Parts: sequence; C-alpha cells; structure tokens
Amino acid sequence: MRRPLGEIRTPALSFLGRALARKEVMTVVAPLFHSADAEQEMTMLAIRSMSPGTITALAAIFGSLVGALGSSAGTWITQRHQDRRDLLARKISHREQLYSDFISESARALVDALEHNVSDPKNLIPAYALLSRIRLSSSTDVLANAEAVVREIIGTYAKPNLTPEQIESRATNGDDPLRKFSDICRAELESMQSQI
Repeated sequence: MRRPLGEIRTPALSFLGRALARKEVMTVVAPLFHSADAEQEMTMLAIRSMSPGTITALAAIFGSLVGALGSSAGTWITQRHQDRRDLLARKISHREQLYSDFISESARALVDALEHNVSDPKNLIPAYALLSRIRLSSSTDVLANAEAVVREIIGTYAKPNLTPEQIESRATNGDDPLRKFSDICRAELESMQSQI
C-alpha cells in the first residue's frame, strides 16, 4: 500500500519529498534507491507531481516541434520534386533544340548532296558538330539514326545529281531520309515529357 508523500517520515524520503517539490526528482532518484521497485515508485510520484500547466506547456512545445518538422519535411520534398522537374524540362528543351538544329543542317546538306557531285567538307561540318553533341546527351537509338542520316548524306554525293523536279518528286513520294530520325526523336521527347 502506498502512503502519501506527506506521511513519509524518514530523513532520506523527506529529502526526496522536498526534491519533488523543487522538481529535482530525476537527479535524486538514482543515488537514493537501488532497487527497481523504488525507482518505479519514484517515477510514479514524479508523474503525479507534474502540474497541469507543465503538461500543457510540454504538449504545446512538442506539438509545435512536430508541426514544424512536418512542414519542413513537406517543403523539402516539394522543393526537391520541383528541382527535378525543372532539370528534366531543361533537358527536354535542350534536346528539342539540338534535334531541330540537326534536322535543319542535315536537310540543307542533303539538298546540297542531291544537287552536287563534289562534296565540300565545309558543308558537313555543322552536321558533324551536331552529331557529336547528340553523342553527348541522347539515347543510342537517336544516335544510331543520326549517324545513318550522315552516312546517307555522304553516300548521296557519290550518286548522280538530281534536278529540282526530281528532288521535289522524291519529297512528295515520301522518300525522306530524316523521317525515321524525326520519329525516334519525337518518341524519346514524349517519353521524357511523360516523366514530368
């Protein structure tokens, strides 16, 4: 049977009662008692002796900490996701520009190859430069098709020249060496866009 704190008469326990009143229970319990039962009883006394104001203050502090931690974690997660989306959007924009430039330069070089037999290396420099940039950032499918387009352009210089009417006829009949490259680029960009 437990006795109220006021009925405890031993000097050590009355010292403990004063320590409880001053909220020094945790520093006093360990040196005075060595048994588990005594420590448990003192812990119960300490819990009973907490005032409602102290409990309310602790609850407010812990509630604020949990709220701040939750808010900080949510902000961090949102910012990280936003940074990832921004990086992916920049990659998509960069690749769109790269593929567009390659298509423009390759089309110009292809028309030059259809009209002339002699290849001027200066005409192929922009296409080779763009091909090297494609090697840096694009998928293997896009790279393989870009290399095939450049090989097609070089091979066209060795073929007989075409008249403007023949070039127009080839274009209307769907003979477009850039078609497959364009389709693969569009598929890659759509795949990247779906990740946003």
